[in-house]
Amino acid sequence: MKLTRVAWGFATLALGTGSAAAQVTTSQYDNLRTGATLKEKVLTPQNVNEKQFGKLGTFQVDGAVYAEPLFLPAVEIPGKGKHDVLFVATEHDSVYAFDAHRPNDPPLWHVSLLDKKRAEETVPARDVECPFIQPEVGITSTPVIDLRSGTLYVLARTMIGHLLQDNQYFQFLHALAITTGAEKSGGPKQIAASVQGRGDGSKNGQVQFNPLRENPRAALLLANNTLYLTWGSSCDVDPYHGWVMAYDPQALAQKAVLNVTAAKGAYGQATRGWARMQMAAFTWPSATGPLTARREGETTVTRC
Repeated sequence: MKLTRVAWGFATLALGTGSAAAQVTTSQYDNLRTGATLKEKVLTPQNVNEKQFGKLGTFQVDGAVYAEPLFLPAVEIPGKGKHDVLFVATEHDSVYAFDAHRPNDPPLWHVSLLDKKRAEETVPARDVECPFIQPEVGITSTPVIDLRSGTLYVLARTMIGHLLQDNQYFQFLHALAITTGAEKSGGPKQIAASVQGRGDGSKNGQVQFNPLRENPRAALLLANNTLYLTWGSSCDVDPYHGWVMAYDPQALAQKAVLNVTAAKGAYGQATRGWARMQMAAFTWPSATGPLTARREGETTVTRC
């Protein structure tokens, strides 16, 4: 198998003992997707230079990397002690945990999210009909880490190929222990949803989630003890819809489903990390309150 190299650049002086402020648990540092570390106190114009700041090394992985790597300092790995850990997810449906300081070392742990007993494989780019991710599609959206439970949430796409019938496509939500990569919470959880409507691809008045056509373009979001996932198109290949789903992070149970185009044509959730849309475009349910949507046009909402 051809290995891919992932470059890891950081300031050596910023990864020392007590570097908790350097942790990256979600896409672009925070739920507002600012891309800014406002608590940075180590890096200055004086020490960010070619001698002290730059590439630390490259890590070998088994596929292309589109998801943003995440980072946690001082993680206790069973039998291996504490490490500053770099988490990397690939389009070959693998997740790696590396010691961020030791790029030449083997991974602290590595798991494949392909179920070999079911003969699962990654989705070929030719099936997706979109040239931007080659040659396979697996984990694309940036995972998210829950520090309280020590869980890394990952969304993976898979396929079971058949010779005499249509291939089967799936998307699964995984909850992995940050210390070992082991599945938690009874995972993985297959992504599935259906809402009433006569939009593109509907049958008998129902719009089904299409695991081949729906592209998880934005990062996973953890907010208010709820895990949010969202989908748009792959190169606008029909039929696709804008789906948003909410899950209980402990049980991986689906809490709510939003389809923004169940009654009309295609529309995708492709906002930048989409966390701001979560706060501005609709209101997710409280324990007893209703789930409402505030968008122009037709919207279908399902309370699970």
